[in-house]
Amino acid sequence: MKLTILGTGYVGLVSGVSFAELGNDVVCVDKDEEKIKQLKKGISPIYEEGLEPLLEKNIHNGKIHFTTNLAEPVAASDIIMIAVGTPQADDGSADLSFVRTVAGELGEVLPSDKRTVVVNKSTVPIGSAEEVESMIREKNATADVAVCSVPEFLREGSAVKDTFHPDRIVIGTNVSWARERLVQLHAPLADANDIITTSSRSAEMIKYASNAFLATKISFVNEIANICEAYEANIDEVAQGVGADRRISPHFLNAGLGYGGSCFPKDVQALIALARDKNYEANLLNSTVAINATQRLKPVEILQQQFPRGLRDMKVAVLGLAFKPGTDDMRYAPSIDIIHELVKAGADVHAHDPIVLDDAAPLLPRAVSLHDNVGQAITGVDAMVLVTEWDVYKQYSIAEFSSAMTGKIVIDGRNALDAKTFKEHGFDYYGIGRR
Repeated sequence: MKLTILGTGYVGLVSGVSFAELGNDVVCVDKDEEKIKQLKKGISPIYEEGLEPLLEKNIHNGKIHFTTNLAEPVAASDIIMIAVGTPQADDGSADLSFVRTVAGELGEVLPSDKRTVVVNKSTVPIGSAEEVESMIREKNATADVAVCSVPEFLREGSAVKDTFHPDRIVIGTNVSWARERLVQLHAPLADANDIITTSSRSAEMIKYASNAFLATKISFVNEIANICEAYEANIDEVAQGVGADRRISPHFLNAGLGYGGSCFPKDVQALIALARDKNYEANLLNSTVAINATQRLKPVEILQQQFPRGLRDMKVAVLGLAFKPGTDDMRYAPSIDIIHELVKAGADVHAHDPIVLDDAAPLLPRAVSLHDNVGQAITGVDAMVLVTEWDVYKQYSIAEFSSAMTGKIVIDGRNALDAKTFKEHGFDYYGIGRR
């Protein structure tokens, strides 16, 4: 099939490259001329494992192209995917300004002599497919178009893998010919039983509900971890026992510093805002957000408990800046809040991340020292805080930590380190829910 992808951000680029790999002819459109220049050279603007080799391969094979010109690829396409940003507005709702702009532009260039499927790939509020179709028809009343919702369920750091091995594919539309075309496009990725067809509104809600449930599960296990600490139980053992129940499962029962990234924070807030628009207060989701906001500052709380006289001039290493391993995404990363609070308390902060470094600087206080290797970051520090569980930190030897660090305080914000080994070597080890 011939596809046009509007937007070369995280979702748009991964989707475009993946569909090209499946043999489709893909054109990715973006208004950012510099980004398009880099993509034409095979340089990805984001870090995602496995993405850049596939990008280079499909450029070489002529299956994917990049342009700032909207009209030409749209006229030739069977399917057009909208994958522009939907950032969080001041009131917590999703800002659809980019989606609406694209809808208007599509209305001006869509052909009237062929059937075209337009897909909302961006995460959008319930009813957005209908709104986009209405905006297109305002510009082009004769357009033979069906606007559908096909939400993405990609995990940053595993997005390429998730694309080719999805748990499910959700196709939302009431138009039979559009449904058939989208099922055909996605057929190589999943068995028929794993392709779920719904109305566009249900598909839009599935996306929000999925992310809200996972975020709630994370906040739930962190709440239980905090209670475990108070009663000297071990959250690892508790999560194992709870997760063995097939109705619950062990996934997303890892205690830590909460969720971050581009999806969970804004999608939960957007769903809260959607509920309020209908005069419903989503108390469970409000609690999910509140617990997450408190949980990410747990390392600062632990240090303040151990040093009631204050953290001024204490030298602290923060390991891991991205919100999770496998990505360079700093959006809503716990590291940002932790570092700001430490600096505010007077601590001398030294930070490291194996992928994110220069791009992190504008988000952090100027007083923070950024290091390009672990050894430099932990040398002479009084305490170390693990924020992102990159393999490089889990594989760092206890001997290297012992020789570099002056103090013996380790705060494991992801329960990723071997507590027993650190304690045996004289460290004061603090995990989450691991009293």
